[in-house]
Amino acid sequence: MDLNRRHFIAVGAAAFGAAFLAACSTDDTSTAESSPPAQPQRPPETLFRNVRILDVRAGRLGDPTDVMVRGNLIAAIGTGQPAVPGAKIIDGRGRTLMPGLIDNHVHLVFGSATMDDLNDASKDTEFYARAALTSADQMLQRGFTSVRDVGGPIFPLKAAIDRGKARGPRVWPSGAIISQTSGHGDFRGPTEKSRRFTGKQSRAEEIGATFIVDGRDEVLTAARENLRMGASQLKVMAGGGTSSAYDPIDVTQFTLDEMRAAVEAASDWNTYVTVHAYTPRAVRRAVEAGVACVEHGQLLDDATLQLLAERQVWLSGQYLVPSTDAMAPERREKRKAVVEGNSRVWPAAKRLGLKLAWGTDFLFEPAENPKQNSMLLSLREWFSSAELLRLATLDNAALLGLSGPRSPYAGVLGVVEANALADLILVNGDPLAQIDLIADPGKNFDVIMKDGIVYKGQ
Repeated sequence: MDLNRRHFIAVGAAAFGAAFLAACSTDDTSTAESSPPAQPQRPPETLFRNVRILDVRAGRLGDPTDVMVRGNLIAAIGTGQPAVPGAKIIDGRGRTLMPGLIDNHVHLVFGSATMDDLNDASKDTEFYARAALTSADQMLQRGFTSVRDVGGPIFPLKAAIDRGKARGPRVWPSGAIISQTSGHGDFRGPTEKSRRFTGKQSRAEEIGATFIVDGRDEVLTAARENLRMGASQLKVMAGGGTSSAYDPIDVTQFTLDEMRAAVEAASDWNTYVTVHAYTPRAVRRAVEAGVACVEHGQLLDDATLQLLAERQVWLSGQYLVPSTDAMAPERREKRKAVVEGNSRVWPAAKRLGLKLAWGTDFLFEPAENPKQNSMLLSLREWFSSAELLRLATLDNAALLGLSGPRSPYAGVLGVVEANALADLILVNGDPLAQIDLIADPGKNFDVIMKDGIVYKGQ
């Protein structure tokens, strides 16, 4: 994460909430070019006729059949389904019906604007709210019907989506990331002093991007604040990062007692902690503290990966690219070892039988967001098409399930089965035979449904 510039938008989390409300309530006819369209209505039933279901469990395509959606659930599967008056009928014409895609590592708000935007004093909070609303809508149009947001002021945007005021995926929110002083979530500029000595929150803390905390008591308070706001899981920075100025990658962050405090707070709320960490030492400390998931991990050795497998700790991995046009030279240099770890950790984790999840982790580079689908295909050197499709649906859904009663949505995701939630994509072709279809959702995703509502297509 790269929030460590001298100037940061000096507004509070409340201002973000007000900006989202204003952006959502603006008359669509006067801002047609900048506002996503209103949410469509859900018909009483939607009948997909003559579709071939992608069975992500077995990795095969079924015979032609019909799928009945009633409300927000898949009510029945089988040929000859009757349609009630007023039902929406979609002629599948033998196309593939697959589950909606899931991205387990996004930053919806801070992935929608650049650092130059954030440093531009002429841009007000409504600019960022509109950017995030548009980005969320575009993510849904790419077929991502569920995401896990692992850091940022996400709660107002999530509320707007859930209330039908905005279009976007289902969101499992972490809220503000939890970081020690000098940790990967310490986004203060050079002139910003510690809250401990000045009594003043940093700008990043004011907008709900991060909690900078030290000691067991402060960790507990930050964890409980996020849970109070509706976090479905907690995100804790356990080690150094590639895109922050003040913490080298090799450092280990938070003491064991501090880390355990976060785990205990999450456990008391029947949910879990996921940690940002690359190195064996950082990951081993987090595992000892009882975390359930590790983000990244590109610098892990086989022994630490084996420990994750033995303890049934999830590895939520990404495939980081060496550089982008917007990437600063120092960031590009700092991430070299991590990028090199892509080609070692993914096959090793698969060979050792880890619980694997996948995400993208685009941040402050909105130009990269359209590559969300194709990033999954970066793993095809080590995963078959069937394995990739399962990873981005059923396996990612299993990780979302760790939130237990703190999950914001009840129901089964990641499959096309009776009684599952109706998050569906009608694909023009067979992605098992031609996985590249996934990389061009604009062309190949003919219908996108979330929660029984068609957001693209017939």
